[in-house]
Amino acid sequence: MIVDANIVVYWCVLSPFTQSAERILGRPNLCAPSLIRTEAASGFLKYLRAGLIGMDQLRSGVAGIDSAIPTIVEDGRLIKSAVELASSERHSVYDCMYLALALERREPIATADRRLALLAEKIGAGAELIEPEF
Repeated sequence: MIVDANIVVYWCVLSPFTQSAERILGRPNLCAPSLIRTEAASGFLKYLRAGLIGMDQLRSGVAGIDSAIPTIVEDGRLIKSAVELASSERHSVYDCMYLALALERREPIATADRRLALLAEKIGAGAELIEPEF
């Protein structure tokens, strides 16, 4: 299963999405493009700046990415497909990196981004939409 950055952030930052996201953690064969490190770090930084987490939690979240996701694929291998998808589907290249990997591996993507999940379904990649639990 391909995981995107918001899933990683919800593994580490308590939110209404955390419980749903944790159901993905520990599944076999989790995979992501290397871009996930940068995007997740940016997500953690957003929570730090809002005063919802401390620097230690940010560091811990970033450090845990590689152990939580056993297969990290280099972005260079995906960029051509991602750009073509982004162009044809009028979507961001960032998100299309995850979609390109999902198509390449023929695996669904786990995300809390409804728009990304809909696009994954549209292009035949499949998606598991993580929704908040209250």
